[in-house]
Amino acid sequence: MDFFQAVKNRYSHKERFLPDPVPLSDLERIAQAGLAAPTGNNTQCVRLVILPTREDVQPLCDVSPTEGLRTAPAAIALLTDASTQKGRYNFEVEDYAAAAGNMLLAITALGYASVWLDSPYFGQAEQKAALEALGVPKGYHLRVVLPVGKPDGLGSRRDKLAFSERVSYGRFSEVKA
Repeated sequence: MDFFQAVKNRYSHKERFLPDPVPLSDLERIAQAGLAAPTGNNTQCVRLVILPTREDVQPLCDVSPTEGLRTAPAAIALLTDASTQKGRYNFEVEDYAAAAGNMLLAITALGYASVWLDSPYFGQAEQKAALEALGVPKGYHLRVVLPVGKPDGLGSRRDKLAFSERVSYGRFSEVKA
């Protein structure tokens, strides 16, 4: 799929997935897209855990039983390692967001769907439980889980504001809808 078509087709799939397995080779390609993202000061703080089977995904469902995760045949967890940060700047947020964006586009380009799941892990207890379920040592933070699979149906899509409502030229101008 062409890059711009993948950008246009990407949406947050919050509904059920088909049970069809996702080949490990596709999950690895998605992970490679994430790791190819830009990274502040080249700290490369993003770590990934590929969950290639429904059985691997299930422990996270005990923490966050969202519809998409509950039915996903596979998922990828994005973590950050604070120990990689040097100097006065910390690029963890920027780095994982860039990685997740690349991965969501790769997921779409390969014909799958996903959704960015982060809020289920905002709470301290949920974060701890998810890290334990993934076998992650101290010092890491679970940022996002991306369920991966073929959608069971079209999936709902939200309309985006018009280009002209969000883009200015030369200087900022507030556009009222």
